[in-house]
Amino acid sequence: MKRVWPLFLLIVFLGVFAFSLSIFNERKLFAGKITKIFSNLIVSKKETPLISFANEEDLTFTSTPSAALTPTPSKIPTPVDPYANDPDLKDVAWGEAVQISETGYKMKIAYDDRMATPQETFQALNVYRETKKRSILLLDDRLAKYAMERATYICQNGSDSHAGFSDYVENQEGYKTLGFYKLGENMSTHMRFTATHLIEWMYAADPAHDGNQLGDWSHVGVGIYEDCSALIFGNWMI
Repeated sequence: MKRVWPLFLLIVFLGVFAFSLSIFNERKLFAGKITKIFSNLIVSKKETPLISFANEEDLTFTSTPSAALTPTPSKIPTPVDPYANDPDLKDVAWGEAVQISETGYKMKIAYDDRMATPQETFQALNVYRETKKRSILLLDDRLAKYAMERATYICQNGSDSHAGFSDYVENQEGYKTLGFYKLGENMSTHMRFTATHLIEWMYAADPAHDGNQLGDWSHVGVGIYEDCSALIFGNWMI
């Protein structure tokens, strides 16, 4: 019996030791798991950008005046006169018409981005005549057709100083064909204007063309071909 008792104590001791070791390992494993999760949370916070702090830096940077960010005014270029080499216009004021022949004039003027249409020009002409206390003109199909022929011709061949118009009405029965006893013509070659500018800037710039468009007429035809124009006026219908 005495020999059995020490053996029993040894078995109990070994059992308690094994049980204690098992509990310690479980606690160590649990502690390791908690540490790993907590470390992940710290890493996640470190990897997450500090957005508010970055914005504060950006705002501070952009709102701080800096000599390097101050814009330097660019030098205003000197405008180039496109008519500097034109002997007829180099010493002429802008917008002034200069007579270069019996019926021809030149102007130093900037052109518009687009050319007027025949309808726009017809309307602008009547508006202008109204401001000058002149009668309203009626649109005539025969005059309009011939005006288109004239605008096309001078645009493709250059100005003929009304020679074609004079020959047509005097030698080709133009009065009879167009149906008027009295006829007149205004024309422009390669001058791109909107309707109001065509009438009130270009044609109104000299007494001859302005007097013609404000003359004693009853009808008109407008021809526009590319950047050329022809206005054929008529009165005393046949």
